[in-house]
Amino acid sequence: MLFLDDLQWSDSAALDVIHHILSNLRPGASCLFVGSYRSNKVSSDHAIFGLMDDLEADKVTTQKLMLEGIKCEDLNTLISDALCVFPRNTRRLSTLVHEKTEGNPFFFLEFLRSLVDRDLISYSLRQETWQWDEGKIGLENITDNVIFLLSRKMNVLSTEVQMALRVLSSFGIKVDEKIVHYLSCTEEYSGIMTGIEEAKSSGYISKIEEPYCCYAFVHDKVREAAYGLISDDERDGFHERLGMALINASKDDDEDATALTIVCQVNRSLTSIKQRSSSVRVQVSSLNYKAGIAAMKRSDYATATSYLGTTLQLLPNNHWESNYSLSLQAHMAIAKASYSIGDTDKAQAMLKLIFKHATCMKDKLDAYYLLVNLLHSQERGEEAYTICQNVLTQLGEKIPDYVTPEESKAMVQKTIALLHDFSEEKLLAMKEMDQTVQVVIKFYVLMSMVSFYLKPEVLPYMCLRSVKLTLENGTCKYSLVQIANVSFILCLQMNLSTVRTGCKIGAIAMSAMDRFECSDIKALVDLPYNMTVRVNMHPIQKCAEGLLKAFGFGIACGDNVSAFASATQYIRLSIIGGSRLTDLLHETDKYLSLVGHHNHTLTRTYLWTFRLTISTLIDKGANTYDGRHSKTDIFHKAVQSFWLGYNERCHHYIEKLFDNNNKCGRFNRLIATFYYGLNAFSLLRKGQLAASRLKQLPLEALTVLKDAEELSKWNFRNKVFLLEAELQSHRGNKDEARTAYAAAITSARASRFIHEQGLACECAGFHCKRVGDHNQARDFFNQAKICYNQWGSSMKVEFCNRQMNQLKKEAICR
Repeated sequence: MLFLDDLQWSDSAALDVIHHILSNLRPGASCLFVGSYRSNKVSSDHAIFGLMDDLEADKVTTQKLMLEGIKCEDLNTLISDALCVFPRNTRRLSTLVHEKTEGNPFFFLEFLRSLVDRDLISYSLRQETWQWDEGKIGLENITDNVIFLLSRKMNVLSTEVQMALRVLSSFGIKVDEKIVHYLSCTEEYSGIMTGIEEAKSSGYISKIEEPYCCYAFVHDKVREAAYGLISDDERDGFHERLGMALINASKDDDEDATALTIVCQVNRSLTSIKQRSSSVRVQVSSLNYKAGIAAMKRSDYATATSYLGTTLQLLPNNHWESNYSLSLQAHMAIAKASYSIGDTDKAQAMLKLIFKHATCMKDKLDAYYLLVNLLHSQERGEEAYTICQNVLTQLGEKIPDYVTPEESKAMVQKTIALLHDFSEEKLLAMKEMDQTVQVVIKFYVLMSMVSFYLKPEVLPYMCLRSVKLTLENGTCKYSLVQIANVSFILCLQMNLSTVRTGCKIGAIAMSAMDRFECSDIKALVDLPYNMTVRVNMHPIQKCAEGLLKAFGFGIACGDNVSAFASATQYIRLSIIGGSRLTDLLHETDKYLSLVGHHNHTLTRTYLWTFRLTISTLIDKGANTYDGRHSKTDIFHKAVQSFWLGYNERCHHYIEKLFDNNNKCGRFNRLIATFYYGLNAFSLLRKGQLAASRLKQLPLEALTVLKDAEELSKWNFRNKVFLLEAELQSHRGNKDEARTAYAAAITSARASRFIHEQGLACECAGFHCKRVGDHNQARDFFNQAKICYNQWGSSMKVEFCNRQMNQLKKEAICR
């Protein structure tokens, strides 16, 4: 359960997070979200109403409740009970209170307290009962909110209490006890603790011990009234004095929270700060830098850019000479934060300044690293690759311009040999790598990512070199990424022994990463592991979930390249795994919108292809609009052709896919092999193409898929059963075919492959039709229709309807 109060203060970014959480719950997951807001604090165009509309559009069950004020009758019950007076005697008093407060609980309680404080309600010792003056109460001139009452009470408090309330309200609804302690050490605020204790006694604030010690206002209206004690004209100056006092009192405090607290005060008066001495400006600038980095740690990159921008504003004009280190750090942080929120122009502008003013190669490395990511995301791979090559060359590495297929295979075997007795224990026992070598491997990681798309034949060299450096110099977090990339390369192969080795190495990298607690590289490791390695042994749905988590990790740490690549691979595996198509189409459109905002053209290219496939499977592409196709286009054309029943076209694309010059990856190849074998039976029945060759295809497909089944029964057993069923049907073995079809249906259902369950039912229906069992054929087609409807494929539902109608017509003719 998740409960969030005061949503009227939330911005669109916060509500987008809520929307993402609630609209992306996985099947079987449940979450009760309760959000509250004050209707009198929001206008009709507030983002909260858009959130509710979006949730309803995404078919998230929502319910709206309007909480009105307490009714007059109930208020009378409360007042009569509190005063120990019969309800009939308090009815007129209750009516007056209700008229003035509209039944708002906090409002009428404060109103009653104010009446008691001013003796308009008092206890008579002589008559031993409460008395009140209805005439005077009726003449009370109060506004339509509680602030008026609270302000009137606060204005008569002692100077110490008012000072304490003014100070505390300047920090918000609550303030860390440590901040109060720092202020109490200053001359100006030395009496703050006395005022706080009196304010606690008066019921305005309370002390909270968990999760950390702080002082908090009992209600946000109390804080609002306390803040009203500071006039509008003096507020900026008041905040500035608070901030400067804290700067002087907390010089030895390095905590991020303290820096954030201080800059929130001094930044209210930047114009005045800029008039102060150079040393003060640099001091405030440094605090803003620290606050910006703290915001980046929380993945709040938009806020970070604001703090970091202030950092540069406060530095002197010659800051590259006078404050070189802070200037370099601030420009780099702005570049990364801007890149993370999709402002690539600003990121590039900051990087350009770094390249211009940085005095050595070491100071430019982080800028080069970010620039390569940026160029790679915009499909400027040649530029990105060249930069990596130049940087590594300057770091003493020699990168081959070209690697032959034979050399690439040899490098894979060398890497396997180096890691033949590799284990997690050995990895964790290694010494920590020198920083210089870590930088080298970091750029090998980056170059590996670029070369996968641009020069895949060079990828084994990058991994082999990284493994050698790790074994010779010790380990670092980037070693784990390259070890995961080694497992990725091995699992692209079709050889079962090589794939087993790859899975073992990948598992070591994943396990070691948990020990290292490297959140900033988690997406870099999770991506290759889940998309290519883990999928060989574990349920494809789990791998898709792992990629979805990798997307979150990447976005959180600003690694947009890994994040969006993970999102793309999540969609790919979800298509293959039979996720509901309409939901998948919606998710793909959301990712397309996100990558469009970030100008991430590389990811957009792949997502367009996947969207076309999804749309085709739903309704033959009726919801498709123009988009660019990626290099995986042939595989997806084969998938589309298979499900559309275009047998010759499907055969052509898979033949092309299996060409040695067209690498598609092991898992895609296995799925294509499954379609290849099934499609061959359709071609044989049509009498098209060379029958002798076609007869061999299902047998070859069975052999390949049985090997795959050894590693993952979940992902491949149903496919083996269905190919065996079709083979038995083709040979005329009716009973064996029925048994195999039943096994294929049951296995697909167990693995939650609703699309392949429907496919098995469809194939069983055609088998029954061929052998003359039309009643059973209709039952199977109806089962297939139910499965396809759950899958979200109206195109296949219509296909099943046509088959059942045809059987019905044939039955009438008979």
